[in-house]
Amino acid sequence: MRFFDLHCDTITELHKRKGSLAKNDGHISLDRASYLTEYVQDYAIFIPDEYRGKAAVDYFDSVYAYYKNEMSINGISEYADRKNTRFKSILSVEGGAGLGGTIDGLHHLADCCVKLITITWNGRNELASGCFDEEDIGLTFFGKEAIKEMEKLRIAADVSHLSVKGFYDLADIAEKPFMASHSCIDIVDNYKAKHRNLTKEQVKIIAEHKGVIGINLWEKLLGNEDNSSAAVLRHMSEIIDVGGEDIVAMGTDFDGCDINPDLAGIEKIQSLHDYLSRHGFDEKLLDKIFFSNADRFFTNLLFTK
Repeated sequence: MRFFDLHCDTITELHKRKGSLAKNDGHISLDRASYLTEYVQDYAIFIPDEYRGKAAVDYFDSVYAYYKNEMSINGISEYADRKNTRFKSILSVEGGAGLGGTIDGLHHLADCCVKLITITWNGRNELASGCFDEEDIGLTFFGKEAIKEMEKLRIAADVSHLSVKGFYDLADIAEKPFMASHSCIDIVDNYKAKHRNLTKEQVKIIAEHKGVIGINLWEKLLGNEDNSSAAVLRHMSEIIDVGGEDIVAMGTDFDGCDINPDLAGIEKIQSLHDYLSRHGFDEKLLDKIFFSNADRFFTNLLFTK
């Protein structure tokens, strides 16, 4: 099968542990992805909320050097290079603090081939309030400048973790499609899900902007923890009902959260695919979810005039 995943924290975790992407005991290793006929993975460099300014940029640079080395030694090409390779990568930054608070910092990320920026993590940074910020100020003036410059640079904006006001501020000024790379819909009643999952209105807005939503496999966001595949089906069905079948994709959050063992690993994606097939999703829809919706988004972002 083909698989396009919009978010994982694998590179950040392996950098911390000095591990190897080829073989490790985390959620993603290339040896366990060998069954995939085509595999595009967005690798996020996560910027912790305690890093701001130069410290955030320095941290990005350190993880970026590790990322480049792992891509090189494993023969993984950049998605934007359009090479005919089986495994491809997209680089993202989770947390707009990675800009270091300057437009020059954004251009530095662009020079490093970053194609997606998750505007905030949970707290406030120079761009906006995060989803757990006690005072929701939305996008800052600098944040609005950064979004406009990102569109010029063909870097996608990601609203996962963004505050409610920040979401609507971004939607108001966005001229290009944007996404929620690793989110679910608000059908789960717990503290984390209430702050992180998208409302039906937000799903509609992302659909209107021709965006995508990557389904997050974190137990707290999915709910129904006894059967995570059933929970994924429920979230996907709700999002399709609200925004259509062209909006749903996968954003596993592998190596960034707790996932039910039934789904915890790149090798489990086939079983999720098969579960959805047995429960009424046809092959055309499955290909959209697991590959072509995300592929369409980035093809349009990077290659459409």
